[in-house]
Amino acid sequence: MKSTYLFFAIFFSVISFNCLAQDPVVIAEEGARGDLDVEPDVRDLSFRERLHLGGGISGLSFGNPTSIGVSPMVGYMATNTTIVGLGMTYQYYAFRGYAASNLLGERIFVRQYVPALSALLGQSYLTAQVENFSDLSNSFAEYSNPILVGIGIGSKIGINLNVMYDLNYSASKVSPYGSALVVQVGGFFF
Repeated sequence: MKSTYLFFAIFFSVISFNCLAQDPVVIAEEGARGDLDVEPDVRDLSFRERLHLGGGISGLSFGNPTSIGVSPMVGYMATNTTIVGLGMTYQYYAFRGYAASNLLGERIFVRQYVPALSALLGQSYLTAQVENFSDLSNSFAEYSNPILVGIGIGSKIGINLNVMYDLNYSASKVSPYGSALVVQVGGFFF
């Protein structure tokens, strides 16, 4: 008899829990498509939605040499994990004992988000860029064209920090950056 009472007690408590359960509440953002927790596939986005505008500062070095750069850029989301883009760079470069240089350059870059790297460091990615500089101040220094590879930390939209190494750095040519190690801060904001 006790087991029958126990059976009915469990049976009615299960039924009552099912009656109390609620459907999940979904709060939709105006104009949102689908689940907000799932990143949409970029193939479903328009060209404008895949395009991002931003910029940053780069090559910060104070002392000997002094180097300061500003860089507007535009990026295109080729896939959910790959951003390719173009940018312009203005770089002020001064080396003690020589005239200061004003450099103008263009760059091509790629960012590849790697899930294993993101699991280790958070929102991080591999980055590479090729730059080409022209000296606007008519100095006689010959500047190398940096080929930078490295790692970045930050989201696709917002502030990022890139730490890169210049593969084309050499003692015979003057680099637009103070050393082979280049740090850039910036990101996409629109």
